[in-house]
Amino acid sequence: MIAKTSIGSDFSGAIHYGAGVSLDGKDIEGKSELLLLHNVVSKDPAGIAAEMQQEASYSRCKTPVWHSSISWKPEEKPTREQMIETANRYCSKMGADPKDHQVAVYEHHDKPHKHIHIYINRVPTDGSKALETSHNYARNVRICKEITQELGFSKVEKLEEGKLRHVAVNQIEAQKAVSVAIKSALKDKSDSPEDMERRLKEKGIECKYKIEEGKLKYSSYSYQGTPIKGQDVGFTAKQLQARLDKNQEIKKEQTQQIKPEQENKQQRRKGMGY
Repeated sequence: MIAKTSIGSDFSGAIHYGAGVSLDGKDIEGKSELLLLHNVVSKDPAGIAAEMQQEASYSRCKTPVWHSSISWKPEEKPTREQMIETANRYCSKMGADPKDHQVAVYEHHDKPHKHIHIYINRVPTDGSKALETSHNYARNVRICKEITQELGFSKVEKLEEGKLRHVAVNQIEAQKAVSVAIKSALKDKSDSPEDMERRLKEKGIECKYKIEEGKLKYSSYSYQGTPIKGQDVGFTAKQLQARLDKNQEIKKEQTQQIKPEQENKQQRRKGMGY
């Protein structure tokens, strides 16, 4: 299993997402199921968010929303009880004792693998210091390893470049087409997100790239109307940008090598009276 954490200020948006309900009240059928509540009376997302926001208002904490998603490998099928136990242990190990913090946990059904969303009010009900947020990545790695050993789960493998992940049946064709196209473009020395987008478009693949300061920060694709995430075709945005940067360096080195050779040729021609 693996966990990812984000910190925010708005419980309403966070809890509604967890509950699979848009802010206008439209329910996304079948997406989510409420698994667990601590120190909250309401059961509906608006009520849960309101109670958490009210508790947070008694503190100076500006970002009281703690949101962690925990995922299992596709072949693992934890039971409802195991997911609840995982959530409780995660909160306790992270320093948010369920006796002292408001917690809401939802299971989502929108992916092939089992995963849950944990929402913690960083502001404890006893008025003590807000839950610490430093070193979240390292803490997540350590805690997931501990819970994996305690409950017998397997660790989700790190996303390796070029490795295809498990996707829905209707995405398999798009996954293969995009993966092959990216590998082909990289082999042809594509060296920028713009160049990659142009090459893929020629093969009927639409790209959705988010670029900040010239670097790729997010990637997803669409092939014959089927959307697919970058990480599902074997290249996260970070991995793809690294390969593009490498190709750019290779081109620069080749250019630097060619220039002296051209100058030497010109000098030899001059020496021969051309």
